Amino acid sequence: MKVKGHDGHTIGRVIGLTADEIIVEKGILRHRDYAVSLDDVREVAHGEVQLMHGNDSLFSAPREVAHGSW
Repeated sequence: MKVKGHDGHTIGRVIGLTADEIIVEKGILRHRDYAVSLDDVREVAHGEVQLMHGNDSLFSAPREVAHGSW
């Protein structure tokens, strides 16, 4: 499932889900996984997750997680 920022640009894709976060994989060659709070999700529609922030906020608010550690 694609994850898009508030500006409509694709940020990554959902690769996991915990009780209060989605795990977003970002990057094509160098994959990085980020835990994004469900509170940051604006809506889920048409097979896409739309966040309340953009790509630049992914590095400041959500936390990076080790691949597969969630």
